[in-house]
Amino acid sequence: QILYKVQLVVLSFFAMATFAQSSRDSLNTVTMVGLKLHKGSVLIHSRDLRPIEDSYPTGIELDLAWHRISQKAWESCRCYPKLGVALTYWDYDNREVLGQGLTGLLYVDPVFNTKGRVNYSIRAGFGLSYQNSPFDSISNPDNLSYSTYWGFPLQLGGSVHFRLKSQWMLNAGLMYNHISNGGIRQPNKGINWPSIGVGMSYYLEDFEFEERTLTDWRALGPPEKRWDFTLFLAYEEPRENLFLFSPGFEVKWSRQFARINAYTLGGELMYDNGTGYVLETRGESPESLKAGLAAGHEFRLGKFLFSQQFGVYLITPTPEHPAVYQRYGQVYRIDKTFSAGVNLKAHGHVANFIDLRVGISL
Repeated sequence: QILYKVQLVVLSFFAMATFAQSSRDSLNTVTMVGLKLHKGSVLIHSRDLRPIEDSYPTGIELDLAWHRISQKAWESCRCYPKLGVALTYWDYDNREVLGQGLTGLLYVDPVFNTKGRVNYSIRAGFGLSYQNSPFDSISNPDNLSYSTYWGFPLQLGGSVHFRLKSQWMLNAGLMYNHISNGGIRQPNKGINWPSIGVGMSYYLEDFEFEERTLTDWRALGPPEKRWDFTLFLAYEEPRENLFLFSPGFEVKWSRQFARINAYTLGGELMYDNGTGYVLETRGESPESLKAGLAAGHEFRLGKFLFSQQFGVYLITPTPEHPAVYQRYGQVYRIDKTFSAGVNLKAHGHVANFIDLRVGISL
């Protein structure tokens, strides 16, 4: 357990360093710091979650980001992308069950409509979190949302920014937040809550969003077509001191159809030791092979790819899982050939697992 936590922390700092380095490599980058207050409402997506009804989380967010304002950054998305790290303290307004939490997010936040004082952006982030009140059959049996101290937060939303002065921005946004342990341990129904955030940000340098010439994205080259060959590894801890690793392989085809959009089609094969363990404990044959086909979409933001896939199982060893699944991924393209990232697999509103992945593209 200690080794696992250390690995998560090391991974987090490695990812932060990657974000920071990618920003410093650009000569046209402005550093930003920010403070934001969030207020949200927990969504009840299962009858089992009745004990956390009427919970209204409050969050205080500290933000550090690097805003890229170069011509090259503009051409990647017809926007100025912001790469950042957000640290947020959450009080879930139900301390007896949900407790409190701390989330650390790595995010991409492309900013559009930069001609005037008002612009808008879309944020997508993934990270690590700590919650202080996990499920316990004796002391906290009502918390079916999470059963480990560590979790994996996801965030997706949009913001409007009003430029007060050359270095000051007033920000307001609507975010969808999710935390679960990625299926590492049960119960794991997750916490889902939309939140409204209001805050200020300050740029350490005086700058202007330069007005760029609008060009057809096709003029930069033909639409990209890409084959990805990816190895991934999922981790589960179904009981104390039992650590299960599940390897898999994915082949995916991607074709760009707009400046920042591509559609995908692929298939995966996986040896799911977690499912095999569940079947074995029930006295059934411990079959673990899974296979599926999935279609999806990618947001292309420079070297970062944010993917969403909807899949159908061709082979599945257990009827407990639905016949369909979703995948949500965040991948960093080291160069045109190599990539690395994370992916969340879910069945409906319940996360199945988080995996780490490396791949090559042709």
